[in-house]
Amino acid sequence: MKQKSPHLCGRVFLALSLLFLTQQAFSQTGSANSSVTITVTVAGTPTDFTEGPCGFGTSSFGAYPVMDVCGPAAWARDMVGQDSILCDSVAAGSLNGKVALVRRGGCAAPNTTSGNFVVKARKAQQAGAVAVLVANNSGTASQDDCFTMGMTGADPNVTVPTFFICRSMATFIDNAINSGQSVEICIHPPNVFIDSIYYPVQNVVTPVSQIGTDTFGFFAFLTNVRGTDLTNVSLKAAVKNADGVELYSTTLNIPVLAGSVSDSAFVLPGTFAPELPIGDYTIEYSTESDPVAGGVYRDRDSDVFHVSENLFSKDDVANIGLQPAPVPDNGWGIGNIYVMSTGTLDHFMVSTAQVRNTGTTEWPANKMNAELFLFRVRDDVASDYSNFEDADFLTPSFEIKGTGAFIAPSDATPYQVHNVSLLNLETAEVGIPVENGSHYVLAIFYSDSSRFGFNAFQQGIEVAGPQGLGTITYGDKWYLGGFSGHPSAVLRMFIDLVTTTDEKPLPDTYLKIFPNPVKDVLNLGLNLEKPTDITVTLAEISGRTIRIEDKKGITNETLTYQLPQLSTGTYLARIATPEGTLTKKFIIQR
Repeated sequence: MKQKSPHLCGRVFLALSLLFLTQQAFSQTGSANSSVTITVTVAGTPTDFTEGPCGFGTSSFGAYPVMDVCGPAAWARDMVGQDSILCDSVAAGSLNGKVALVRRGGCAAPNTTSGNFVVKARKAQQAGAVAVLVANNSGTASQDDCFTMGMTGADPNVTVPTFFICRSMATFIDNAINSGQSVEICIHPPNVFIDSIYYPVQNVVTPVSQIGTDTFGFFAFLTNVRGTDLTNVSLKAAVKNADGVELYSTTLNIPVLAGSVSDSAFVLPGTFAPELPIGDYTIEYSTESDPVAGGVYRDRDSDVFHVSENLFSKDDVANIGLQPAPVPDNGWGIGNIYVMSTGTLDHFMVSTAQVRNTGTTEWPANKMNAELFLFRVRDDVASDYSNFEDADFLTPSFEIKGTGAFIAPSDATPYQVHNVSLLNLETAEVGIPVENGSHYVLAIFYSDSSRFGFNAFQQGIEVAGPQGLGTITYGDKWYLGGFSGHPSAVLRMFIDLVTTTDEKPLPDTYLKIFPNPVKDVLNLGLNLEKPTDITVTLAEISGRTIRIEDKKGITNETLTYQLPQLSTGTYLARIATPEGTLTKKFIIQR
């Protein structure tokens, strides 16, 4: 399911992106949340199944049900051997009005293609089935009774809903059929379908020091699937931690949702300031309404984001390779926009970037070379980027701060993560200073033969920052809308301290660490002479940051940090004020 950019103006940028088309390579297809409920009624008693373990998986072919699809359950059997794997043809009309059950499995020559999911569904449909359920009967050890998967393939001639059901669901249906009981299967779409959702986070992965400056707002695009007025509709958005605990929620109540509503935006009240520790989180949207056709059929859609120690990333996992089409003769580039928003009184830098790409048969991954750039967006660029100069890769709207060279190792493989050191153009040393409150673009440029390769992206989440901008692209000029569909490029960067020494040391009494060694909890005792604004940094001994925090008006106070994620070793605790810095070591001992 496509996710909207986090600003409505993202729809304007889409028009730009369509001018710069993309070509896919090495894509990995996964199933989207279907929000369908499959009800199996045995002798008048209904049992509901939903997508996921012990239920069903979706497919990339077949129709999405826009109304309830119901029919008696029946195993589809071919005319030769009456086998439900369907290696041969199925008698015409034998499945008229029925929900067909088909076994997963391959077929021997000359019918090898009949083992394909798409072919199975097409045969059942041609025999009159109104829907097709492919039952898992794999003996693979990892595929237990609750295993589900998304079925891939394409065929415009398959026009009935098609789903993959787990072994336990198939057994439940089969036992009822064999016992001679009446079995009806209904596929229910949600009453209110979530077409797409708002992803409020600027990055899929954000350093813990920067996440607090994001402000989450929520909206979604809804469609009334039923086509009749629905009453007491609610649209809920929630932020949950890895344990499923709700940290924040907001609900929009809609007394009547007209039957004509289709792909329309609805904004939920309230905002959320995400003061969150390191961890994994979910943004979840759901809908509900008064019962229709005997049931309350809900929809749900969700996406994840992560709070890290020191990593900025627009992606969570690479699942597609992209390049512009046609490939520009002079090369092409992409960039991710990041905002450095805390660390006011200390000095930080970017010394390491991460890239992922994939080649082609003619130009494989181990021959992919590229140049990396860290740009600072100039202060005179308008907040809405309306005066951005897009003609040149080295646009005057950017200050070039540093570069790096990516040369693929001889054993490079597609989608492999590569670390690249970035050199400061002023000092020719590793590490480029970054300023609090400034916008940066980490960019990569493919030239010469490498331009025929593909950069890795995550497709499915539209991540954007200021003014709806996230990943931007360069071909004949810069396109702020990025590639069509708004995938997020794999171009990551880490935050480090510029120096771990104290050039202007503060008095030793200003900072006390206890206990030391530390097991899980670190306490910093602060004792300043007067109320003072400070920046607190926890870092690895190398200077790579773990935590950056700005504090206002500190005198005597104890700050406590939970550090269960850190391994045994030596680390740094540091405070910075307008007068100087004080850095001390502490030991994690497990």
